[in-house]
Amino acid sequence: MKDETSPVSPDELVVRLIWRDFYKPGTDEPVLDRGFLPRSNESTGISVFRLACLSDPTDALKVMAPEKRGGYAMGLVPVAALTALGLSVEPVKVDEVSGHVLLPELNATLLTNDPARCRDLQHRLALLAAKNLIPPSGVPKA
Repeated sequence: MKDETSPVSPDELVVRLIWRDFYKPGTDEPVLDRGFLPRSNESTGISVFRLACLSDPTDALKVMAPEKRGGYAMGLVPVAALTALGLSVEPVKVDEVSGHVLLPELNATLLTNDPARCRDLQHRLALLAAKNLIPPSGVPKA
């Protein structure tokens, strides 16, 4: 397991928590683009977690209320793919989970100022996450 203060490397994966409403098992595109939609309070970028800093991908769920944890799918996205899309990965420590990082270029301001670019990034990230997806514990695999 990597220390969260170590540099993020291109061969790493990040974990994106995707609410069950944005996960549609059994479809060609099981992760909806809205799974990567910046919320209005995400002015500094959307949150993801470095898999290399977690003992298990489900550790990322510790940032959520216990009663909601079973409702999140987890999409694993390569850092190299993020970089290829022009996104950077910026460590921002949180108390609950090691390895928290932001994708600063995908933020609420982008959604307002360049919605077409934001939608394109969301779509590309949803496709990437769908390739390596852990379904919510409360939703069976299709």
